[in-house]
Amino acid sequence: MVIDVELRNVTKRFDRTTAVDNLSLQVYRGEFFSLLGPSGCGKTTTLRLIAGFEIPTEGEILINNQIVNHKRPYERNVNTVFQNYALFPHLTVAENIAFGLERKKLPRTEIRQRVAEALELVQLTGLDHRYPKQLSGGQQQRVALARAIVLKPQVLLLDEPLGALDLKLRKEMQLELKNLQHQVGITFIYVTHDQEEALTMSDRIAVLNQGRLEQLGAPEEIYEYPKTRFVADFIGISNFFKGKITGNTGQRLEVETEDGLIVKLPKEDHLKIGEKVHFSVRPEKMWLMSEMSSKNGENQFPGFIERKIYTGNATHFIVSLSYTQKVTVLLQKGDRESKRGPWTVGDKVWISWKPEDSVILKD
Repeated sequence: MVIDVELRNVTKRFDRTTAVDNLSLQVYRGEFFSLLGPSGCGKTTTLRLIAGFEIPTEGEILINNQIVNHKRPYERNVNTVFQNYALFPHLTVAENIAFGLERKKLPRTEIRQRVAEALELVQLTGLDHRYPKQLSGGQQQRVALARAIVLKPQVLLLDEPLGALDLKLRKEMQLELKNLQHQVGITFIYVTHDQEEALTMSDRIAVLNQGRLEQLGAPEEIYEYPKTRFVADFIGISNFFKGKITGNTGQRLEVETEDGLIVKLPKEDHLKIGEKVHFSVRPEKMWLMSEMSSKNGENQFPGFIERKIYTGNATHFIVSLSYTQKVTVLLQKGDRESKRGPWTVGDKVWISWKPEDSVILKD
């Protein structure tokens, strides 16, 4: 695979604050790559380092296999779309899109043609004479995208460009943005704190925490097999357990949790009897039952329902297994198990999950 952008042991400090801490990653040509994490994790600083708005304290940034640490933003074949769009209010849609092309002094016929193509790509044909204040938030976002794409950059950097939109429009624009990226074939590096947004659009995701890379992988890998507690907790909902390994059957590890539950986990050769472990289970991997069943896995425990949260297409049950251990069980509408209810707060139930649905985590 061709590498468009590479960070090699990049660190960025602001006085005594380390915003990016020894970060190394590669972004491949044509992929939709997301930098995901909470506020203050270093994702926007990383994007600004790639764009040239910041200079790394240590390490190297390469674009198209060339070190660009001290190249100015306009000397790099990248373009940036910001959250506030930064449109010129006194220019029309067409004039906003053409602005960069005119700065490059391209022929007027070529400018008109490329602006028309960009307008068609972002579905704004016919709105070229309007001003930004006459457009909706979604339309303004499309103008900002068109203005960046019309320059045909090697890499497009997007700093939470959907953050100012309402939820419904944001979800619509996620799909449009992904389709647009496929059409133009440009490498996208996308900054977001929204886990669902990153999972929906990305080919790969880099999860950042306090300036460090926690995990890098495809959306399915990040969600199904988180490597650390931070990733398991930040991406979606997880149930967490702590315990000590008390047995090894050859196929399974046996763990006694801090609350005395005996849980079966998938075997991992590097873990030995007596070691402490942390593991997680996703709510949708758990069954909720009225009674113990031989059909539903090796991990079955009694409890009672503390809370029931209905969200339309699913119901979340908060189940107490002990004084301190509570778990969330998610039942989608139409799930076979949900038809055994209806359960309500205070009901005694059994929960169950398969050993292979437990994910052992690093601290």
